[in-house]
Amino acid sequence: MYVYCFFINHYPRGNKELRGSFFNVHGPTDTMSWFVDKGVDLKTEDDGRVFPVSNNSSSVIDCLLSEAKCRGVSLQTGKLVTSASASASGKFLLKIEKRTLKSVELVEADYLLIASGSSQQGHNLAVQLGHSIVDPVPSLFTFKIEDAQLVELSGVTFSKVIVKLKLENVQRNIPQLTQVGPMLVTHWGLSGPAILRLSAWGARYLYSSGYKGKLIVDFVPDLHVEDLKSMLSQQKNRFLKQKVLNSCPMELQLVKRFWKYILDREGLVGDTLWASVSNSSIVSIANLLKHCTFEVKGKGQFKDEFVTAGGVPLSEIHLNTMESRIQPNLYFAGEVLNVDGVTGGFNFQNAWSGGYIAGSTIGRLAAGNANLVGAL
Repeated sequence: MYVYCFFINHYPRGNKELRGSFFNVHGPTDTMSWFVDKGVDLKTEDDGRVFPVSNNSSSVIDCLLSEAKCRGVSLQTGKLVTSASASASGKFLLKIEKRTLKSVELVEADYLLIASGSSQQGHNLAVQLGHSIVDPVPSLFTFKIEDAQLVELSGVTFSKVIVKLKLENVQRNIPQLTQVGPMLVTHWGLSGPAILRLSAWGARYLYSSGYKGKLIVDFVPDLHVEDLKSMLSQQKNRFLKQKVLNSCPMELQLVKRFWKYILDREGLVGDTLWASVSNSSIVSIANLLKHCTFEVKGKGQFKDEFVTAGGVPLSEIHLNTMESRIQPNLYFAGEVLNVDGVTGGFNFQNAWSGGYIAGSTIGRLAAGNANLVGAL
């Protein structure tokens, strides 16, 4: 039970509702075993994220397509379900349009499973069938930082930082937005697991703030500020006649480009000797490494968010079967629901767990029934 409680804490939306038996029916160990049995080797990162050993998403895609083919699943592309309605008899009538030929066909189904991700299409169909929608907003995105000096650090990674977010124009009673983990500097700002997780937990608050706020980064989270000051003072005493730029304390394990960035922010030019560094500058450097503030000016470029917060409320779903509480024989799974996880396979797991529960439920009900089962 502890493992699943830890697991569901990776879901900003859904972490309370999914604390039941949801992941016990088909959880992460079941998914991992399934993929390994199908020849997809997996690796688990220290923070619980799971990826193919190949580091290539095609490994998962190819595996799923191959299994679907083996199981006789009919995959139809180039079509769009534009409307869905339920008849008095309980059957569903679907209107399907072919994009290329611009033709329309009507399909009748006994059961309907909507697993359309964050697509507006799925939300529209859910509304047509009586459901409400929590307005979708982006989640899992990078932060745009306007800092000309930071651009020079593009590609620099930090294995562990603590990031805290303070937002503008948002009500005061928001939770503390803090994350720990790896971070990456990009040519437009900051990214990496710590930033992506922060964006997920703060998705709606960030949306309300216009994606503007202050990001405070602790670059040396395992060091107390007083210990850091002492370390810098000892470095000064040992290397009085050396340039500060060329003698960063080895214990900090900072790349030279980032060390230069810190010194530049403190106004210490490249040829400054340690002998010329005042005690107040040492205090400032230590404080900057522990509390480095950046102005967040927006989301990352090119609409790089790949998950949304929002969708069909979980209160409108029976989570033990994934059936709608509003429309009988209607089922949902995945990101079409108002549930989303942080990066590292958690959104996939939600989709696969919900899909397994919904599919198994429909299969039991439809056993022996030769009528069409519609799935989107």
